Amino acid sequence: MTHLQTEQKVYLATDGGIIADPNQRDKMLANFMAPKNLVLRVGAQVMLIKNMDDMLVNGSMGKILRFVDPALYGTDYDDVDGNGNAGKAKSERKQTATTKDMFMPVVEFSVPNRGRREALIVTETWKVELPSGEVQVSRTQV
Repeated sequence: MTHLQTEQKVYLATDGGIIADPNQRDKMLANFMAPKNLVLRVGAQVMLIKNMDDMLVNGSMGKILRFVDPALYGTDYDDVDGNGNAGKAKSERKQTATTKDMFMPVVEFSVPNRGRREALIVTETWKVELPSGEVQVSRTQV
């Protein structure tokens, strides 16, 4: 990924739970596939670590197409062209790249029968719960 000279986003996980001992907490969090700090770039190959639906499952491979505000994904204000035009109507878009806020990745996945499917990747939560439902540790990450 260091060879990619494309837009980069850094996502910091949010950890929670009732375990107060930092060593025990860190040991349990280390068992999660989701990293504390995640660096992504447009064009990077990525893999799902959690099922999204029947087609996009843990292990599905894809490529990051762009980063977008989830509220604008799939609308006329989605930056589909990748030119920094997020939040602007198609008629108002510039043709030069600009700086974007912290957006979520849009990934194109390969699906059976040589198909392709685009998906907005949002935050997910991994957790370890007691039988009572009390959360020992949790991590929320992209």
